[in-house]
Parts: sequence; structure tokens; C-alpha cells
Amino acid sequence: MSAVPPAPVAKPFLTSREQAMLFALEEVLPMYRVHTQVAMGALLTVPKRLGRRSTPADRNAFSQKIVDFVIFDQTTGKIVALVELDDRTHDAQKDRKRDAMTAHAGYQTIRIPASARPTVPAALAAVGHLREAALSVALAAA
Repeated sequence: MSAVPPAPVAKPFLTSREQAMLFALEEVLPMYRVHTQVAMGALLTVPKRLGRRSTPADRNAFSQKIVDFVIFDQTTGKIVALVELDDRTHDAQKDRKRDAMTAHAGYQTIRIPASARPTVPAALAAVGHLREAALSVALAAA
């Protein structure tokens, strides 16, 4: 006789730290949309290779992973950066592999260390260069 799994229950969408950092990122980067909890399967795909079909195992290397924040430019339709809010459970070696995978696809990953408080100054320290670049482009276009 097989056991019936328990019915799923809702959980908070964001931790309090993630929610505070979301607000801080949105304040620092009002020119961009900040998406949260984005599946890597929405950002990456398996390339087609001559003579070989892609397999579910190819996609499984990334499809179940989640990116904390995706900074999106609504004007260009491009992703500006991926932001990872590290915590004490993050594994540096796994993070390097993950960052290499997203870098190979052309994404910049910005890591906010576990020691950083989720505040506007911390967000500005992490992504202020994105803000400055956007403001420079806006000034040049004006």
C-alpha cells in the first residue's frame, strides 16, 4: 500500500530579509523592474548541438535553481543583472559554478554577502554601478 503524500501548504513568498532587500533595490533602481524568485529555466536554455538531442538531464542542471532578483530594463527588454542575496547557508563552491553558468549565458551576477544588512545603503553599494550607468545613458540621450 502506498502512502498518500501530505497536501502542500502555502509558505511565505519571500523571507523578511529578501523582502527588505527588494524594497531597497527598487528604491535604488527605480528605472528598472526588479523581479524576484525567478526560475533559471526562464533565463537559460540548452543550446542545440549538431547530431545530439538535448535531454532532460541537460536542463536539470539549472531548471530547478532560483535567482533571488532579476534586474530587468523594460525599455530594452534586456536583463541588466542577476542579484543573489547570500545567507549563511550559501556554499561558495556551488555559487562559483552557478555564477559561471549564468556568466556563460551572458548574465552578470551580483552577490550581496550574508553580512550585508538589507538596506538602501547596502543595495546602493551592491548595484550602484547599474544606477550610475543608467543615469549616464539617460543624460547622454537628453
